[in-house]
Amino acid sequence: MRRLLTISENLKELYPDAKFGMLVMKNVKNLHSDPKFSEVKASIQNELLNKYPNFNRKEFVKTEPICFYKNYYKKFKKTYPVQLELESVVLKGKSIPNVSTLVEAMFTAELKNLLLTAGHDLDKINFPLKLSLADGSESFTGISGKDQSLAKNDMMLSDRTSVISSILNGPDYRTRITADTKNALFYTYIPSGISDDAIFKHLKDISDYVSIFSPDAKIDLMEIF
Repeated sequence: MRRLLTISENLKELYPDAKFGMLVMKNVKNLHSDPKFSEVKASIQNELLNKYPNFNRKEFVKTEPICFYKNYYKKFKKTYPVQLELESVVLKGKSIPNVSTLVEAMFTAELKNLLLTAGHDLDKINFPLKLSLADGSESFTGISGKDQSLAKNDMMLSDRTSVISSILNGPDYRTRITADTKNALFYTYIPSGISDDAIFKHLKDISDYVSIFSPDAKIDLMEIF
């Protein structure tokens, strides 16, 4: 991990204000569920319901940080999925899903802060990582196990082996978080406009949630590129 990440020049040219927030946590546990963390999830869900009592999509997409993602996804004629996930909670009353605690920690922070986030098993990644632009010819096996074709100019993250995620396609299957994950990588794609303080707060929220069910976990890296 000595040379952790490089960013391609063409990405810097097309998305000059892009940022990439990264969190590495070691000695984590990935439980099926945890009572204390379940309470935190319920609390965050109530916060969201109270924050958006009269949710209006037309007005909501004008607010930060959602507007920056809306603009990015609009270029590809798509809707920001975190917006849809939030709507399922505040409009349909759905609970934050029970998947596994590491994934739920990331997802809960994502809903709270609205920053697009992915998670991977750190030990499955063949460093260094490269953040670059897809040329439209790339593909990888998505988290669902299905082949994913990348759109031209979508931001993507690769290790030495293959693409491990893109903004539009999400994370891959090869480096996915499992019940055996002991060390985790979380990161947030920032197309433009979002402050370092907001990014660090988001990463800190993830680490705080992980610490609830993994009290021996340690932050190995928290950085913005």
